[in-house]
Amino acid sequence: MTDKIPYQLLDVDSEDDELTIRLAYRDKIFLYNKKSIAKKEFILINRAYETLSDYDKRKHYNNTKQWTKDLMPKDYTLQQLAVEDLQLLKIKLQDATIREVNAQDPITGHTPLYCAARIGHLEACKFLVENGAEPDLCQRTKSTALHAASFFGHPNVVKYLLQSGASYNVKNNFNNIPKNETDSQQIVNLFTELEEDPFVQAFAGNLDYFKNDYVKLERHIDEQNHLRQTLLNCASKKGYLELVQWLVDNDANLDIVDKHLNSPLHVAASNGHRKVVEYLLNKGANPNLYNKWAATAEDEATNHPDIIQLFKEMKEKNSFEMAGRGKHDMVSILFSEKVY
Repeated sequence: MTDKIPYQLLDVDSEDDELTIRLAYRDKIFLYNKKSIAKKEFILINRAYETLSDYDKRKHYNNTKQWTKDLMPKDYTLQQLAVEDLQLLKIKLQDATIREVNAQDPITGHTPLYCAARIGHLEACKFLVENGAEPDLCQRTKSTALHAASFFGHPNVVKYLLQSGASYNVKNNFNNIPKNETDSQQIVNLFTELEEDPFVQAFAGNLDYFKNDYVKLERHIDEQNHLRQTLLNCASKKGYLELVQWLVDNDANLDIVDKHLNSPLHVAASNGHRKVVEYLLNKGANPNLYNKWAATAEDEATNHPDIIQLFKEMKEKNSFEMAGRGKHDMVSILFSEKVY
């Protein structure tokens, strides 16, 4: 088995195009999930696909006949661990930041979640999402983890991603939304069914749905999903300002936190949605709440200087207004304890 070259491992010809190679890999994943291929062989197949699915690596292999087929566990990327070794992935991501969980390959743009979704590894997908993985991060052809789960034929992963933050209407470079990537009627039906879920619509930012259909359902505006996210939390995380405004206008609670103790303000700030942050602050969202990492919304905006500046401006504005009303004793508290 170890003497086989990448083309032989995937049962493709050296002249085959990228789509043919991708379809061949899909067939191998199907066989692996049916226990028809041993894990050791599947690991080699993964190395072969990594070699042939990337233009530069394939060109290098064709010229030199050299490729990486054996790796020590310490040399595995997070993307490879998401496919082949969930336990080691959990160890490596223990106490990891959200940025680390969402690490993207510098060439392909693949995240660990994308790779786990591609092979139908539901448990790895759950672990990654529950630790902050963003389902809508796109790889180089603008496909998301949901595109991959759909194309490679994994209905259980499609369902989980749709219910956990993936948008069903992201288009890739081929102008396809995830539903259009599949040739499985079961998966098409699953998309159609789940598009009736308010949380799925919130993740997709479908304001018309909420104006026209949601109001008829008589559901509580602050209901929470399996990640303890509210509709407002979902819309704030995605940066859908108009939907955020509609939810707040319909009495959504500004400060309900998710399973990580993130409020809508936390997730809007950490994802760089300045207009949503400004709107929530102006509506009275509490900026002093701490999430499970002991971080405020302002702390979560570290990578977004414009939002840090916004918090500073709001702080100074409110401090000035309080001082002008004779509340000089509050000014020092505002600056030392981040009260806005």
